[in-house]
Amino acid sequence: MPDIFYSMGQNYRKTSFIGQVFGANRHFFVPLLLFTALFFTLLGIYGNAKFFLFVNRHYSNFADFFFVYLTNLGDGIIAALLIILLLWISFRDALTFLIITLLITIIVNLLKDHIFPELNRPVAYFGSSEILHLIPGYTPPELSTFPSGHTATAFSVGLYISMLIRNRYLKLLLFVMAFLVGYSRMYISAHFPADVVAGALIGVFTTLICYYLSSLVKSSWVDQRIKYIPRIFVKQQTL
Repeated sequence: MPDIFYSMGQNYRKTSFIGQVFGANRHFFVPLLLFTALFFTLLGIYGNAKFFLFVNRHYSNFADFFFVYLTNLGDGIIAALLIILLLWISFRDALTFLIITLLITIIVNLLKDHIFPELNRPVAYFGSSEILHLIPGYTPPELSTFPSGHTATAFSVGLYISMLIRNRYLKLLLFVMAFLVGYSRMYISAHFPADVVAGALIGVFTTLICYYLSSLVKSSWVDQRIKYIPRIFVKQQTL
C-alpha cells in the first residue's frame, strides 16, 4: 500500500477520534469552517436569491467551460469509483464509504422529494426572465433544489480521501475541489447558495459519523484489503 495512504484502523486507534480527526485534517476543516461562516453571513445579509445572482452574474467564457465540466466531480460515479479504489486500502474503508454514499443519497432525496418538494431551482424560481446567466448547451433542472446532492457527494469524497492521506497540501486541495463543485452548482444555475451549504454540511457530518461508528467495529477481516495489482500497473522487465 502506498505510504501516502493509511487505513482507518491504522489512523484512529491510539487517540480520541475528535482530537485526531480534526487535528490531522485541519487543512480541510479550517477552510470548511471559514466557507460555512462566510456563506451563512452572506445569506443573512443578502438572502438566498440575491446571493445567488451575485455569483451567477460573474461569468466568462472560460468559466462557462470550466464549471460545466467540473460540476461532474459531484456525480455519483465519482463516489462509486472511490468505493472500488478503497478496496485496495481496506475493506473497512470501502464498506464505510459505501454506507456513507447510500445514506447521503437517502437524505438528499428525502429532503428534496418529501420535505421540501415545493422549493424550485433558480430557473423555475426566476421564470423566463433574462436575469440569469445560462451556459449554452446546458439546461439546468428546475425542480427540487434543496439540498445540493452534487455538493454533498463532493464534500464526502473530499473529506474521506483527506482522512486517508498524509500530505496537508493535498488535503487543502481536496477542500478547494469540493468547494469549487459547490460553487459550480450556483454558477451553472442548478442551485441556490443555501442548497450548496446544506449539501456540504450533509456530506461532512454523514462522513464523520459513519467514519467514527465504523472505527468502533473490531474485526480483522474488515482491515484486510485486495492485494492483487492489475498487470497494467506492474512495471514490466525488459529483456
